[in-house]
Amino acid sequence: MHLPLALLVALQTPAATPKSGRQPDSTLLRVIAIADLHGALAPRSWPWSNGRAVGGVAALKVWVDGLARECGCPSIRLDAGDEMQGTAISNFSYGRASIEALNAIGLDAAAIGNHEFDWSVDTLRARMKDAHYPFVSANITDSTGTARPEWAEPWTLVQRNGVKVAVIGLTTTSTPTTTAPRNVSGLAFGDGAIAIKRELRRARGAADFVVVLAHEGAICDSGACHGAILAVARGLDSASVDLIVAGHTHRVVSTAVNGIPVVEAGSSGGAVGVVDFVRAGSRGREVRVRIDTPYVDRVTPDPALTALVARFQRAVDSVTSRPVGVLRYALRREGGEYGLGRLLADAYRNIARADVGLVNNGGIRTELPAGVVTYGDLFAVTPFQNRLVRVAVPGQVLRDALEHALAGDRPDAHVSGLEVWYDPRRPAGRRVQKVKLQDGRDLDAGATYTLAVADFVADGGSGFAMLKPWPRTDTGLVDLDALIDYLHVLHQPVDAPAEPRLHAAGRAP
Repeated sequence: MHLPLALLVALQTPAATPKSGRQPDSTLLRVIAIADLHGALAPRSWPWSNGRAVGGVAALKVWVDGLARECGCPSIRLDAGDEMQGTAISNFSYGRASIEALNAIGLDAAAIGNHEFDWSVDTLRARMKDAHYPFVSANITDSTGTARPEWAEPWTLVQRNGVKVAVIGLTTTSTPTTTAPRNVSGLAFGDGAIAIKRELRRARGAADFVVVLAHEGAICDSGACHGAILAVARGLDSASVDLIVAGHTHRVVSTAVNGIPVVEAGSSGGAVGVVDFVRAGSRGREVRVRIDTPYVDRVTPDPALTALVARFQRAVDSVTSRPVGVLRYALRREGGEYGLGRLLADAYRNIARADVGLVNNGGIRTELPAGVVTYGDLFAVTPFQNRLVRVAVPGQVLRDALEHALAGDRPDAHVSGLEVWYDPRRPAGRRVQKVKLQDGRDLDAGATYTLAVADFVADGGSGFAMLKPWPRTDTGLVDLDALIDYLHVLHQPVDAPAEPRLHAAGRAP
């Protein structure tokens, strides 16, 4: 049933209405997709939702069930990975709460995301055993690239009402730098297109449709899309797979590359991708895509899942409901540098008694509301429980770390104890022009400074490999506790630092 692709209907476009005298369209398969749940079992309001609650697994189940019913066609349910890590309700159970919820939603397959490794391979394998659906990844091998771990199945075959769908998994190649490196020691995450091609003949021979389920994603800004999953699609033969369901970047994406539709459904239960393969009379096959927003007020949440979430929530309430501070204003993650990141970097530096603090932006997972904030609120911001360490580094290494943080389109870290002037128009690695410490002195390349960071970063995570060789001291605290301790010593209500520390300019003053 590998029909030629005729059309990709744009985001939010409704299905066509048959004209009189023409055979009605026939939907061959519906793919229902979510991505990057990150333990978001309860509904939440988003800056764009105008106060309306979105998602939560109890509403998601009803929404997904409704999508399957309304189609009246074979349908499958896929998740693009990073299911468990990110909230107290999920983390305190090492992901069990998320797996139980997704079992109830009826997933048919999930990609293995980088954050699936955050508690070790052994914990991942235990959660895979708990799941009623397979986790798949075709590009995980041992470090030599020659052998596949027995727990990393490359693809699975889903059968629904006589329709066979091969689902080939992928895991982001950035995994060694986006989870604790020690947790993926001995593993390699190879080229996605090569891995898909390796499995494609068997998968295509067994199935009517081939879907790539990838924890690798894209970003679409102002109509232009870029990202690693698009490079994967370009590396495949045109239309050699029927669909790529993407994840990892937490964005809503609906595009086509090399004749292959690519769809990504945001994160945290905030979106559901709906892809219909339709036989459209003489026009051949069409692929129709929409992205739904699962507003809670549009459904009656599933009572069994509501009870499941309440059960796990009660187990953590005594900890997560504890007030830890008061914020004068909501702290958003907006722009290249923001108050929440500066506040966290200040906490690192002050609690560790270091010269400089640095927090990678990937470690800042959500925003904070104005008013009273609880342990649970802060846990959602920094859920990884990384150790706070103090690393002794030469000034040149610190400068190299700043160059790395400023190598992209926007800063990838926040700092405390210094200011940086840089030129983003210059080549990566040669952008930093001037660095001044808090006391007004210039950074001395030959001097030694203490740098407060999460051990994940000190181990080379997020690409900070230059820090790994240098001696460190454990502060005895995890990063979350450092933030809480710092809030306790500040005047309430807390104002996050407002003055920028990273100055994009043509030249330094």
